[in-house]
Amino acid sequence: MDESSLAVADYLFGQYDNFLQFAGQKDGATRCAQIVQLLLANHVDHDVSDPLVAVQLDASNAFCSVARQPQFDVLAGKTSRPYDDGRVQVGDELSRPRTLDKYWGCFLSMQGNASTMRFSDNQGVTHHLPCSKGGQQGDGLETICFAVTVHPSIGRVCARHLDCRVVGICDNIFITACLSKALSCAAEMKKILKTDLDMDLNVPKFNVFFPDISFSLDTARSALEHAVREDPALADLAAMGPGVSTDGMCVAGVPVGVDAWVKTFVAKKARSVITDVAKLDVVSDGLLHNQLLNFCQNARMAFLGRNTPTPELPRYLIF
Repeated sequence: MDESSLAVADYLFGQYDNFLQFAGQKDGATRCAQIVQLLLANHVDHDVSDPLVAVQLDASNAFCSVARQPQFDVLAGKTSRPYDDGRVQVGDELSRPRTLDKYWGCFLSMQGNASTMRFSDNQGVTHHLPCSKGGQQGDGLETICFAVTVHPSIGRVCARHLDCRVVGICDNIFITACLSKALSCAAEMKKILKTDLDMDLNVPKFNVFFPDISFSLDTARSALEHAVREDPALADLAAMGPGVSTDGMCVAGVPVGVDAWVKTFVAKKARSVITDVAKLDVVSDGLLHNQLLNFCQNARMAFLGRNTPTPELPRYLIF
């Protein structure tokens, strides 16, 4: 899949001027976080009456809930139903990464019919569930297929909101723009994700981050409430009760924000790793114990170590 992954990456980067999707790429989480940090570094150039923000969106159980028909439509390059509130009609051509054509048989056999998911819960009880939506999260090919499936729907919304800069890794979407425009883009994206793909936003992960340090939590909440009152189209979005932060936000596992918040985030993650390392003492096989430490626990801190912004980073990012 290496050559196919590169071709898909070119497709995901080349379709829309203001939307970059990093799913399926080598160290895509790192690149996603770096781009968001870069975009937020220019918050000083924005008016406090409509400040620069980052809106974080995340779909609930995304891989398993996305409708399969849009997936086949994108892979086939032609629509079988209307999309985008009727802007895309039946029979319209869709841009697609043609390198995935050779996997059509695989997609058809795996997702062309309802399947049965079997799993055991924490009580040891086995459950069988019929599955007619989505695919298996964690499968490398499914990651690419998911990203390609949602790309046109998200991209068409972004194309109507060119003042926004949108970065994503799979279903994690970050919209950077002045508050009013970022919320407008998020509201339309929420609607299109549901109507096109049957995906719902994850309420606890819907957050608005104000990077300008002049904002307190109270003034940030007041600014958000004012923006919502000014635009009736945001009513549905407001009903979700978005979280508000002035200290920082987590972007693809990387803390982005003020130094104190970043330090607290890293310290908490380190304590979590220390706790998990102790749990591995029950593994008596030396080789297996070493592999779990090296490839699981060490990788967690190594990821933070190479991606956590230093206190000097914002000074170099401002341009």
